Amino acid sequence: LYAKPPELPPRVRAAVDARRRDLAAAPFRAPDANRLAELGLTPRLLAAAAAAGALLKIGDGLVLLPGDDARAAARLAELDPPFTLSEARRALGTTRRTAVPLLEHLDARGYTIRVDDRHRRCRDPEGTS
Repeated sequence: LYAKPPELPPRVRAAVDARRRDLAAAPFRAPDANRLAELGLTPRLLAAAAAAGALLKIGDGLVLLPGDDARAAARLAELDPPFTLSEARRALGTTRRTAVPLLEHLDARGYTIRVDDRHRRCRDPEGTS
């Protein structure tokens, strides 16, 4: 019924596991290009890891752990609505380089809603708004 995600080669799995350890310590801190290169995670390999469900791709070179989008949304739900990008960035302990694509990802997945050009709010968990 459902296709099984592709298996990752052992060296890619090891690089992904190292990235997962990085993210466990700072879940919303995207790696810089140097760290990805150090791990051997090229854009193609990041895409493969995302397709295998090992990582959640939120932008070019930006990956989080699967489920971190829901965790980010839960943390943002603790902010007074509506919130700004700067407030979201501080709440998540991340950089603007990561916060912008993460918020766009959360918008696309329905976790957050744009109020205007500068503000967002979290969607009601019951789905009523």
